[in-house]
Amino acid sequence: MDERKGASDEVDARAVGQGLVTKKLPGTIVRDEYTPALLGLLSNVLVWGGSRVIHKVHGVGTNEWRIISGLGNHPGATSGELCEILGINKSIASKSVNVLLGRDLVAQINGPRGSRHLYLTPEGARVHDDLMPIAIKRQEILHESLTPEEVVQLNSLLVRMLSSAEAMQRYEAEMLAADGSGEPGEASAAGAGVTAR
Repeated sequence: MDERKGASDEVDARAVGQGLVTKKLPGTIVRDEYTPALLGLLSNVLVWGGSRVIHKVHGVGTNEWRIISGLGNHPGATSGELCEILGINKSIASKSVNVLLGRDLVAQINGPRGSRHLYLTPEGARVHDDLMPIAIKRQEILHESLTPEEVVQLNSLLVRMLSSAEAMQRYEAEMLAADGSGEPGEASAAGAGVTAR
């Protein structure tokens, strides 16, 4: 990542006068070496642009499209199953499902033991088919700088990284449960995109 000067010397001098930190800290995250930052940036690009395009075409948001896409692959899935498949939380799934039910893009069938199974309506399937070329084109643009072999390798690595989700959730639960006396599972900065440069 390019080094950027955030403020002029005059502004920095005023900041110093207020006791503010004006020098780069010794241990910081280097964006282009820190995987979570890179994934977050890429996700922001995909979600922001995709949301605007999808909304313009069919008046639904990214989360609704994910539900539609999920049901295209998993007809009859419950909302809970979609949460697991798509990696979204229950409140987002519930809100998105209600939007789709209200627009008759999805229908709900009651099952045993109070289960509720979701299916695309014919109109929902049409919306899915209309949005698929957009989704495929966006993927093609994302892959433009990669060889076919690199695409396969990238997807394989991302799937492997997804397998760390449970470990990440355990670590975060430990952090949330900590009493403030320390950081459980404190990770070494080495190899984590953290540098003293």
